[in-house]
Amino acid sequence: METMSLKDARVLKARLGKELASLAEKRAQVAVVTVMPGENPEDFIDVTADEVTEKIDACMERLIATGRAIRRANVGTTGAASGEDIASMLERSILLRREAKLCAEMGARNPRTRERGGYGTDGAQLVQVTTYDIKKYAERAARMTQEAEALSAKIDRLDLETTVEI
Repeated sequence: METMSLKDARVLKARLGKELASLAEKRAQVAVVTVMPGENPEDFIDVTADEVTEKIDACMERLIATGRAIRRANVGTTGAASGEDIASMLERSILLRREAKLCAEMGARNPRTRERGGYGTDGAQLVQVTTYDIKKYAERAARMTQEAEALSAKIDRLDLETTVEI
């Protein structure tokens, strides 16, 4: 077993995912080779499909163990002030950013715009009119973005402070 920071474990998980894809590609390359009649296919490969499959199995086990350690830390580690675990803080940060983006779009709208090609039955041009306080939504977007940034900083700090066993 190896002890590392949660941040390093996340990096390891990403690296293992890429390694797994690379190994699968390598296995496909050595599994079938084109040869001339009488040539030995083993002369054209540096490793057998079975050897690569063993590496794939080991990589999958390490990836699963790393993911398990990360999930345990995400659920088991809480931010001191909020009492929320890392997983909840991550979820909150994602949701805050999503809502902030939508509110920013609402906060950037013109209060009154003409609708292109839109005419009423009497020939008058149609107008789109906002039914909400634009400034309020722009401010909400800014607050939510700021809160999400603070949460992300707290998560980053916890990722460095939290250790996991893999």
